Parts: sequence; C-alpha cells; structure tokens
Amino acid sequence: MNIDAALDTINKAEVFGANLSCERALCLYRHLGDPWRYMESFHVACTNGKGSISSYLTHILCQAGHKVGWYTSPYLVRFNERIRVLDGPTDLERYDADLTTGEIPDVDVVRLMGVVGKTAEQVAAETGMHVTQFDMITAVAFLWFKEQGCDYAVLETGLGGRLDSTNILEKPVATLMASPGYDHMDRLGNTMVEIMSEKAGVIKYGTPVYAYNPSDALLSPEDAADVRRVFEERSQDLNAPLTFIGHDDIEVLEYGREGQKFRSRHTGREYSTKLLGPYQPIYAMQSALAIANAGLADSEAIRRGIETTVWPARLEVLSRSPFILLDGAHNLQGMLGLKEALSRLSGDDPIVYILGLFSDKDYERMLGALLDDTSVRIAGIVATEPPSERKLDAETLAKTVARIMVHNDRETFIVAEADIYSAMAQALKIAEENNALICACGSLYLAAGVKSAVHDLLDGKK
Repeated sequence: MNIDAALDTINKAEVFGANLSCERALCLYRHLGDPWRYMESFHVACTNGKGSISSYLTHILCQAGHKVGWYTSPYLVRFNERIRVLDGPTDLERYDADLTTGEIPDVDVVRLMGVVGKTAEQVAAETGMHVTQFDMITAVAFLWFKEQGCDYAVLETGLGGRLDSTNILEKPVATLMASPGYDHMDRLGNTMVEIMSEKAGVIKYGTPVYAYNPSDALLSPEDAADVRRVFEERSQDLNAPLTFIGHDDIEVLEYGREGQKFRSRHTGREYSTKLLGPYQPIYAMQSALAIANAGLADSEAIRRGIETTVWPARLEVLSRSPFILLDGAHNLQGMLGLKEALSRLSGDDPIVYILGLFSDKDYERMLGALLDDTSVRIAGIVATEPPSERKLDAETLAKTVARIMVHNDRETFIVAEADIYSAMAQALKIAEENNALICACGSLYLAAGVKSAVHDLLDGKK
C-alpha cells in the first residue's frame, strides 16, 4: 500500500454511519486496544472557531513544555495536516516557520491505515457495522499519538458532537464550545435547539465546559437564548461546571492589520495575537482558562502561547502588498464575522472579493450578510469555484451576487472565473486599478488554490 491507496481506503468508507450511535467507533477503537486512553484530551466542538481554539490550546500547552497530539479537520492542502504532534517550544518555532512541521509522515499513514483497514473489516464481519471515514482517520490519529508518547491530545469534532467519532472520551480535561451557528442542517436539525443539542452531546459528567457566549455569536436574541439554555441544562444534568466567555470579559487595546492586543478584565493581564478576527480574543481566553484551571501552564506560557498562535485560512494575510486576506467563512455567522473584521481592517481601501461557495449551503443569506454593508466599498467581485462536487458553479454565483447588489448605489464589477488561478489574476488586476485589498472567502476548500495562485502570480512579478 502507498499513500494514495491508504487514502483510497478511507474514501471508500461510508461518510455517515448507518447506526446512529458511537458504538461503531467504540468497537473499532476497542479492537485496536483503545489507544485514546493513553493520553488526556481537550475536546473542542461547535460551529465556528474550533480550529482557532485548538491552535491556541496546542500552542499554550507546547509553550508549557508538553508534547501534544493535534487533530483537526478539514485539511487545506494535504491530508497529513489533520494529524500532527508538536513537542514543546522548539517544535512551535519550527511550525511557525514551516506549517508542515509535526505532520504525520506518509509512511505512518500507510502503515497505520493498513492496521485500521483490516480491523474495520473485522468489525464489519463481527457486528455488521461499517465504520466511517472519520472513524478511520480518528483511529489513525489515536494510534499515532499513542506511539509518539503524547502527554495531551487536542481533538476537534468533525460534525456535530453527540455522534462524532471523537466522542468516545469519558472525561476530558476540558470541553470547549466554539461560537455557535447554523451549519450542517441536513444532519443536525433545522432549529438552534436541535443543532446545539447535538453539539452539546460532547459535554461529559464533571468535566469543565468553556463556552463562547452566545450573545456575542452574531445570532438573533432568540437563538442566543436557546443556545444558552441548551448548554446550561446539559451542564447542570451532568454536574459539569460551565463558564461563558465573551466580549465583556475582554478589553481590546489595539487592533490592526498586524494583529491585536487585549486585556482580560478578570485578571488584568495583557495578551497579543496575530490572528485578526474580532472574535479571536474570546477563543484565546477560552483556551487560556481551560489550561490554567487545569494547572497545566503558568501565566507566562499562556501569554507566549497566545502570542505565537497561527492558524491558516482564518483571516490569514497572504500578502501585504497588495494586501490579500484568505478566510474560511463558510456559513452565515462566519460571513457576519468576516464583514465585521473587514469593516475595521479595510480603512479607506475598497475591497475585491473572490467568492467560492458550496451549493448545499444557505449561500444567498451568506452573500447577503457579507455584501450588504455600507461601511466598506466594493471594487469588484470575482465568482469562482471550490474544488468539490458540492461547488456552486461560478456563473450561478455571479448571477446571485448581481441580484443581491442590484440596490447598491455604486455599480460593482462582477465576473465569473471558475478557475481559481484565473480568479486571482482577475482580482489582482482590479485591485491594482482601484488601490484595493483582496479577500478570498466562502469555503475552506478554496485555500489551497488561492495560496498557490498568490504564490505563483506575485512571485512572477518579482
């Protein structure tokens, strides 16, 4: 087996399990010797910001000298990104310079997928249950983290929580609930109560919960109240201490294109982060509280961890001249958060958008949320396509944008370029003519193509 064959084994598995329980994953892991039991874990769930929180957790733990297994989804460029091990501050320095640092090597993916694939066949033969793609990937992560002797694992849920492959943890160090929102409604439900009940399924008996304050999550007051009630009831039932963290807990001292500085209103300590989202200080403080209250890092390690945290494709600066941002906003709340950030980051500069979305998302509301903003000037919009069968074709996207922009008091140049490279070339031309910044957004699946195009097109000018 080579790496392509290993990934093909994963891709041939079911995406969603037929049996609505975690028993399928439990059975697979049991046959593998329950490798997840060999380390303590932080469990990260909810809609927007799981990756940012997991990055803060990993950076703080590493700055405190721990060896951390870091499990994320989805990947941006390589499958191996999803499973990595970072050991202490030295590995963090390497990671900051080279984002491939700590990734599971191809040879280990192949070796461990061979074991997991055979075990999956055994489970199917014995129980009739067919393990899913995410079950198999999670099993590979657990096995590798065990082999590497990790002190702690930082685990993101894939989808939902209650039925997620990671939700076999019996008592994590802490559960962190990122910003709530509407997403995966075909699987999780159509109301905020239904969706958050699924997400809250990761909360465990006696485990402290650090949750993003739903009042700050760009939800309606009714939805925010529903989120709070679901989390409070679940935590109370399980005797799990619950702490909400929001903008009222933080004082922003500086905000700009280089990053932001903020102060905790509770401790008075000051922190800085390179991540640009207005919500990032909340994610940072959720992570800091979870680790500090567990006694796993001192205040200096927490400060350094927040300061050194990086997380690709979340308002990531790809170029400073011209100024190019890449953001993985892929649902309504993500677009609202992006709009808020851009209204502060753009200054007097107009914006050129490169948009690529999925057809199974509520894309009209997402586009309306982003583009209905009088606080920024839009110099142009380039509609493109993420590399996925779920893509919304560029022509349909451009027509939808035109309908939304019809009442705009300024005429906006809108063009469809299905190829991401061509879309970036067009955006650079518009930006140069209008002294504008560029923002590529709508799906994390755009990230690899956008980064490659920026590298090729800007290097070609040097």
